[in-house]
Amino acid sequence: MRIWLHHHASAFRQAGSFILGQPLRHTVSILLLGMLVALALSTGFFWQRINHWVQHTLPEPTLTLFMTDQANEAQMHALWDSLAANPQIRAFEYISPAQALASLRDSPDLAPALKVLDRNPLPGAFVLHLRDPNPSRFNQLEQEFSHREGIAQIRSDRLWAERLETVSTLAESILGFCALLFAFLSFLLIAYQAHQQALRRQGLHSLLNLLGASSAYQRRPFAYYGALLGASAGLLAWATLLWALALITPLTHALGALFQITLDLPPPDIRDGGMLLLFSALGGGFAALLGQGNSRAN
Repeated sequence: MRIWLHHHASAFRQAGSFILGQPLRHTVSILLLGMLVALALSTGFFWQRINHWVQHTLPEPTLTLFMTDQANEAQMHALWDSLAANPQIRAFEYISPAQALASLRDSPDLAPALKVLDRNPLPGAFVLHLRDPNPSRFNQLEQEFSHREGIAQIRSDRLWAERLETVSTLAESILGFCALLFAFLSFLLIAYQAHQQALRRQGLHSLLNLLGASSAYQRRPFAYYGALLGASAGLLAWATLLWALALITPLTHALGALFQITLDLPPPDIRDGGMLLLFSALGGGFAALLGQGNSRAN
């Protein structure tokens, strides 16, 4: 066990000497890596927030079932039980004619015109909130309830759901591609640095082969080298994201107040930061091993 720890400590010191031996070059590399990782992290973070805003801030697509004037209590109770038992429906509410009229009278633009009405001539309606606002779910539920007794008309926000899904899918594709691109460029940069470092150690590599050093012994410093570069880049990216959020948050609050919506940008927690450092270190170590192995093949 002590020998194993000694070998890993020696490999870690060698990895540190790689970086300290060329401080300027590696400082520039870490800055560039940090920028790439920060871009990958920010695209993923902002996609997460956009998805949250879409689900909690934008108007939710709904399905409205308008009842007939002749709908009796038995039909209403049967429909209520059917809606409550449907697994595709997250929540629903019944709006009576009196409630609908009171809600319309609360609007400053409509209140004067509705003063002449003492009752709402329109029937009551059930407003359904779906678990999955996919346009196909709207079609399915429309067909399911179109022939139910007591229902006069069904109004669906299917068009709004289709637009919302299209924009959401497009944003997810663009931001996902950007995040993968920046992560892949970071991976290539670490592999290139390890490749160059291995080429400078060709003579030492030949000597170690003559002395019978194992491949694992020779690869170990490069794994730590890549892990150090990746972890440094991840830490820099984390700090950059927190700094950017501190600058952007007041602007998003002002924008949200202007449009009367909530645009919050809560910073990622410590767990997210730890996962970022872990994946950055593991990815950097793997990239360095590939770069070192490629130099040996050449």
